[in-house]
Amino acid sequence: MAAPAGVSADAASSRSRSEATTAIDVTNLTVRYRRNSAAALSGVDLRVPDGQTVALIGTNGAGKSTLLRCLVRLIEPAEGTITITGRPVTGASRRALRSIRQDVGFVFQRFQLIPRLSVFHNVVHGAMGRRSSRCAWPLTSPDDVRSEAMESLRRVGLDGYADRRAETLSGGQQQRVAIARMLMQRPQLILADEPVASLDPVSAKSVLDLLASVAAERGVTVVMALHQVQLALEYADRVVGLHDGVMEFDNAAADCDAAQLDAVYRAAPR
Repeated sequence: MAAPAGVSADAASSRSRSEATTAIDVTNLTVRYRRNSAAALSGVDLRVPDGQTVALIGTNGAGKSTLLRCLVRLIEPAEGTITITGRPVTGASRRALRSIRQDVGFVFQRFQLIPRLSVFHNVVHGAMGRRSSRCAWPLTSPDDVRSEAMESLRRVGLDGYADRRAETLSGGQQQRVAIARMLMQRPQLILADEPVASLDPVSAKSVLDLLASVAAERGVTVVMALHQVQLALEYADRVVGLHDGVMEFDNAAADCDAAQLDAVYRAAPR
């Protein structure tokens, strides 16, 4: 594309490079749960540009959840380097790591809600990472936090459920509450670990539609682990296949073929 009038080609090129920043950069990542044990992840390299949605696929034990958790050092790597939004994760101090995690929204399979609290109270707690504990406690939270919580619930279609206890909601509704709570963090990156594994097909598509919509609206990068290959191909820009902790392929979703999927889901060991 030609540079706009009055802007040099070099300046336009420099601006283009600066805009195409990297959300995640992983090099030679290896994870072992015990010293001298087999690697749960082995030599994984992964680079994710800002705003891209990546699906991790593979069988149980392939390393999908391990990779997601390792990105924010919920699991410590044995080897390799991790950078998130230009900030080193490996070797980061506790304070620096806490700052990085504040910009990362995690969506879990089991929702991680407080069952006996109201939907509204669960969502307000999502502000705790970027506001004081007092601000993120529903009884003492300021008006702007309370308004933002209601807007987050409206965004996920549950503003009419604010006073309901979380435990009374269906699985799909609880996952929407978890997403509303995550939105209170204002994350730059969303990591979703099997977010629809326990949901029926209709609820699963509804939750993934919501994640896709949020990502598009806010320009947020998403990396999600999925069991359902068809959903990965439908919702991700890019699909990464893992088998026994090794990355078998990393392709645009439209370019994935049967041979690659067979390599990931084959029953026989390598």
